[in-house]
Amino acid sequence: MSYCILLLSTIFIDINSPLYKKNQLTSNKERIIQYLNGIKKVKELNPESDIYISDNSNYLNEKSDILQYLIENNIHIIKDAPNNYGKINKGAGLIENWKHNISLLKKYEYIIHFEPRLLLIDNYFINNFLENKRNLFTLNHPILMPHFNTGLFTIKSDILINYINTIKINVFCNNSISIENDLINYFKNNNISYHILDKLNVYWFDKYETNKI
Repeated sequence: MSYCILLLSTIFIDINSPLYKKNQLTSNKERIIQYLNGIKKVKELNPESDIYISDNSNYLNEKSDILQYLIENNIHIIKDAPNNYGKINKGAGLIENWKHNISLLKKYEYIIHFEPRLLLIDNYFINNFLENKRNLFTLNHPILMPHFNTGLFTIKSDILINYINTIKINVFCNNSISIENDLINYFKNNNISYHILDKLNVYWFDKYETNKI
């Protein structure tokens, strides 16, 4: 079964975006460091995998340490990813980027979706998938209101394509829909099988702290 690792990123944030103006986002200087470390780690742990990066900030159009690393390590760079909605709703930004990459999704049976601001501690999650390829997720708040973590998960490409084709991005933004909730509801409402792993084994960074999940 074929698969690829698809890295979706917004390396450089528009400082005029609503979230940035509300001081809800990490500074661009810190983001660049986090992205470089995250990309290096996923490549180090998965040297033989097909890896693609689709950045929607145009950061990769100019020389940088990240661009140099991508080129030197044969990570495929996808250009011109749109970013009309990600500055309003994170999930809408993911969907917009996935739609931009429909032709790529169709080439593989499974997609390992990874947002490389996360830093892999080890290859626990991806190795588990490779031992038995399937729709694989972890849960956030597993007792009260369970929803998927979307920083790293694996999914059959045809399921992902069908899902994103159901989404009206304007509605997603206008109603502040959470992709973590929406995606798990899509699986449940359509009786699509999925498996839950106990942890991702990654470091997750927000503006104020580092978390291990």
